[in-house]
Amino acid sequence: MIYPSYGNGVLRALLKGALSDLGPPISSILLLADEAAWPICEQAVEEALEQLGTPTHRLLWAADESRKTMAQAEAVASYFVTEGCDRDSLLLAVGGGVTTDLGGFTASILLRGIRWGAVPTTLLAMADAAIGGKTAVNLPEGKNMLGRFHHPLCVLCDVATLATLPPREWNSGLGEVLKTAFLSGEEAWRRLEDASPEELRQPGELSLEIAADCGRTKMRVVEEDPEEQGIRKLLNFGHTFGHALETAAEGRLGHGEAVALGIRCAMRMAEELDIAEPGVAPRVRGLAAKLQLPSEFPGKLPSPGELQTLMMRDKKAHKGSLDLVLPVEPGRCLLLKGVDPKVAAQVIHREL
Repeated sequence: MIYPSYGNGVLRALLKGALSDLGPPISSILLLADEAAWPICEQAVEEALEQLGTPTHRLLWAADESRKTMAQAEAVASYFVTEGCDRDSLLLAVGGGVTTDLGGFTASILLRGIRWGAVPTTLLAMADAAIGGKTAVNLPEGKNMLGRFHHPLCVLCDVATLATLPPREWNSGLGEVLKTAFLSGEEAWRRLEDASPEELRQPGELSLEIAADCGRTKMRVVEEDPEEQGIRKLLNFGHTFGHALETAAEGRLGHGEAVALGIRCAMRMAEELDIAEPGVAPRVRGLAAKLQLPSEFPGKLPSPGELQTLMMRDKKAHKGSLDLVLPVEPGRCLLLKGVDPKVAAQVIHREL
């Protein structure tokens, strides 16, 4: 299992080192890059590829959650097949979580599976989305409904690429950081509580430390449970609620923003069931506010019935019920199995 590499201003060196040491020779590099992220990392990537001398086929695309589809994966695969890829090619996905999801999924099915690597350029991707081997595309009915486990051979995170990240993307990343810090424990949680919001929203030593901590925490869990049969399910904290809200928002919520709302709902349910330790709920809500994460659904909240339908499309739904991760205290969550989706949908209405 490959742990991600982190640094600040070192992308060229990271990329050259990683691609020089991947086992069997790479016949060609299939570069899939988000056109919005490409300008900030183009020089470093191109210099590394030039020094390697490996034939490279480039495809820039306009990354958007609504375009993370099977049709788009087919278009990407067709382009690289036309360019002459083979089983020894390596797909390199450069961009945020949408691009690494699409790139990894395409690599998993192209020629029955080729190697791939990720160069995440958003905090969300560095802290969570590009790490752990889950790859997926969406269906109209829900997020990440078609997917495979296909682990990248390298994940190269340079926080210098966050320099032009817009505020909404910082929100999305900090939503996942909030989740991982809670799962990690008191030390990681207090680091966020003690940090200044301004420092958290710019590339630098603090964002590097936090992204790296999140990545290492996630990889320790993934290493123990690579295909989500046990402890890895805890990484879904906030996600069953959040995915339903993200789908319902139709683009008005970023993924991490929806996760942050999902964490609030999970916190509410833990309070009502007397699962959470005293004083935890105010800390969760207070830190979410400090990180400038949303506390309300944008626009009119769907009816409980509509939310129930969306939650039942979650990949973790089973025989008409849900498994929900509920917070107890930093470093400790409870996996509650067999939850009635109607009950969960009503919790959303009481919290949001």
